Amino acid sequence: MKSVFDNIFKMPVYVHLLVILALSCLLVYIVLKGIDSYTNHNQAVYVPDVRGLQIEDAVPFFEQNRLHYVIIDSIFSKEVTPGAIVELMPEANAKVKKNRIVYVTVNAKTEETAPVPDIADISFRQAYALLRARGFMDVEYKYVSGEYRDLTVGVEYGGRIISTGTRVPLTAKLILVISDGNTMPQDSDTLNEEHLEIIGGDENWF
Repeated sequence: MKSVFDNIFKMPVYVHLLVILALSCLLVYIVLKGIDSYTNHNQAVYVPDVRGLQIEDAVPFFEQNRLHYVIIDSIFSKEVTPGAIVELMPEANAKVKKNRIVYVTVNAKTEETAPVPDIADISFRQAYALLRARGFMDVEYKYVSGEYRDLTVGVEYGGRIISTGTRVPLTAKLILVISDGNTMPQDSDTLNEEHLEIIGGDENWF
């Protein structure tokens, strides 16, 4: 063994350089191959278009393409089947590497709700702002007989005044019941057409 090393060290310098170069090239090749294997180089697949499917029906498509999925969000839309996939990230048909995680947004199976805030005995503007801040978009109002004008009496939903904290769908039609400053008797169940409007249209009353 000693004689072999002696012979190697007795070789000319250029031979040593060639050996070092060859070993370096071999090492670089091994490293690059390892990186390719780790990153799945040249093993791209397409994200399946599973929008509209239930998540359990979409799983075989993800598995077939060696992709993983994670549900990150849910929305609510009456135009989409409850529980159906509505959005993918990366997008459907995008070219990705195998074992990539696809982030999924689904349509909620139940409509999103929120508690009605305490809006009794505050101004109309404050009550309206509180409801909008909670996410209620369909807000109307009506006046009833009362001592102070534009003072909120309560919130009406489904034809009746509901109590503070009651959870109501965000898409529900709510009616703010407001005092008109007139103490004369008035049918509080009758909508005053002169004062009714859908908030979000003409807001000149501000």
